[in-house]
Amino acid sequence: MSDRPTGAVPAVSVVVPVLNHGHLLDITLDGFTRQTLPTDRFEVIVVDDGSTPSLEPLVTPYADRLDLTFVRHDENRGRSVARNRGLREAGGDVVVFVDADHCPHPDLLRRHLDFHTGRDHRPGVLLGRSVAVDWAAIGALRAGRTPDEAMVGDYREDVRDYLFAAENHRRDFPRAPWLYGHTNNASVDRATLEAIGGFDETLVTWGGEDNDLFYRIFHQYGRSRDTFEFGADALCYAVPHFRAWPVLMAQLAENYRYLAAKHPRYDMELLGYPGNWATLVRRIAWFEDALEVCREHGLGRVGDLPPALLDRIEGGNSLLVGFGATKPRLGPGAVTFDYDAPLGERNPHLMGLLTPYAERQFDRVVNVDVWRFLNPEDLGGYLLESLRVAGRVELVRTEDRLRAADLLPLPFVDELDFLRTTVEPYFPVEISTVDGVTVLAIGGA
Repeated sequence: MSDRPTGAVPAVSVVVPVLNHGHLLDITLDGFTRQTLPTDRFEVIVVDDGSTPSLEPLVTPYADRLDLTFVRHDENRGRSVARNRGLREAGGDVVVFVDADHCPHPDLLRRHLDFHTGRDHRPGVLLGRSVAVDWAAIGALRAGRTPDEAMVGDYREDVRDYLFAAENHRRDFPRAPWLYGHTNNASVDRATLEAIGGFDETLVTWGGEDNDLFYRIFHQYGRSRDTFEFGADALCYAVPHFRAWPVLMAQLAENYRYLAAKHPRYDMELLGYPGNWATLVRRIAWFEDALEVCREHGLGRVGDLPPALLDRIEGGNSLLVGFGATKPRLGPGAVTFDYDAPLGERNPHLMGLLTPYAERQFDRVVNVDVWRFLNPEDLGGYLLESLRVAGRVELVRTEDRLRAADLLPLPFVDELDFLRTTVEPYFPVEISTVDGVTVLAIGGA
């Protein structure tokens, strides 16, 4: 039982959602009895999300060693609801989320608390490591011992470790840290959690609720690169158990579709696009930088199109991409990606690689200069998606002064003849010039 004086507030609140798997929760709770942070500095809140039978008999014996709260849902309501319930019970200014299958290293809570006190409790997120272990380490954990280095081994690692092996991946982590966010081992200041409303309780099935939480935190603070940190020494041991991975992956894919509709921006769009997290961070960072380069050099402005090109667009049901795309008089079924206009149902801030639109929903896709900043792989994906939703895509180049070598490390298309040569074996291509503006038209008429 905690030695904290009655009425005193803990520094750290640990929220542990659980559904069945009492044998795993037992290992996890035992790990919290061995923390180097004194027990009067933290509380543990276990939320039983409809286990059958109730896990209260397993949890109760720990009440004399931990400041422990047990709450129970009569039926399973999902991890988002369970974590929000734990958050409502929390008294600490720092909330640490740990899954029931994650046994904490003895220094875990001290590391999380040090992160937040070290920044004077400014808004912040520390993403801890989750090291997957197997039989030898499980034996140590069940016996109440911390696994040694040999038991863990150099192949039992956090799934994100390889991404941080390269300097450029470590450098780019702050550009989209929410992609790496897992709530199996993470801490957030409680004021931030309350400001964004906690977890989205619409997400009931497995996966994505943590990405959504950290995405909203990231944008809550204007995509500040100071908010998130990856704590290599804030360590949990992920204890294996049976999982029906095909079922879980199907649930995750469905949740990603929900998140893409909820947050119609290019960064969330890319969450469901093929590629590892480091590749997705690179895509997001490059696209954000490309938009700034467009603004700096006056590229991508729909208002710079010659009247003859504007006449072809106005009144039609096009998908129009570029700054000022919301200004022409478009048809009732038209959609724009105008990154300087407010986000809305008819003006999502998407990239165009993975869109929610039906086949041949538009007359054409018209992209003014923004397409030039797609690398070869992504430009191929962009063309396929555009031809799916429209059957014809018009890639507009408003100027030819800038050279690709001048904009490195951003990709930038400056060789239209080469691009035409690579595309022509697959789709019909036409190049035309109108009042100094070049249009590369791909697909049907």
